[in-house]
Amino acid sequence: MKLLIMITLFTTVQFARADVDKTVFEASLKKLSSSEVKVVEISETPISGVMEVLVDAGRGSEILYMSSDGKYILNGSIVDIDKRINITDLKKSVIRKEMMGKFGKSQRIDFFPEGKNMEHHVTVFTDIDCGYCRKLHSEMSQYNELGIGISYLFFPRAGLQSGSFDKAVNVWCSDNQQEAMTLAKAGETVEPKTCDNPIEEHYKAGVTAGVSGTPALVLDDGTLMPGYLPPEQLKQRLDLLAAK
Repeated sequence: MKLLIMITLFTTVQFARADVDKTVFEASLKKLSSSEVKVVEISETPISGVMEVLVDAGRGSEILYMSSDGKYILNGSIVDIDKRINITDLKKSVIRKEMMGKFGKSQRIDFFPEGKNMEHHVTVFTDIDCGYCRKLHSEMSQYNELGIGISYLFFPRAGLQSGSFDKAVNVWCSDNQQEAMTLAKAGETVEPKTCDNPIEEHYKAGVTAGVSGTPALVLDDGTLMPGYLPPEQLKQRLDLLAAK
């Protein structure tokens, strides 16, 4: 119900514009960036003359607001005061939901409850070397016991050319990914391996999702919950959100 309301509100105020020349906006953005910036989508906003521009500079997508002639950029969020709706956050939730749906079982590492119903599902962007990520993982059995299933995507905070990235690849390429994840989160060394892996796609998805630190939790409706929460507190938060 919550997601249906969000999508309804979202679609009443934003419309994709296929007739707008993306190259005009790309040319303007090129003046501000040393890297290539691709305009993915342009949508109208409730503000006359202001367009929502979804861009990709190679590290993931980002929402910008620009004047319709492409000459000005507005920094910040759009908020509907009467409805008390943050339209920018609403769009980001929709993007996150669509993005999480692209990572199926073969592109993530799952830790789901065994022998009981999974009441809640959370996607967690994680970093092998993150202290609170390790704490969260050490309590995995408690999350699962409370009916919370966790799917891991990797977000090496130091970037794609880092030791944390290499550790993520080692875990992914292991014969037993769950076991390797648990060893790595305990500070143990996982046998170095290489294989085709989605770690870069995980990282770019995290950038698009607005992840700035780990752990970062994304709910199935696209809601972003930054930071660690103990099992009981997370269960309470998820129950509360589900009841809305």
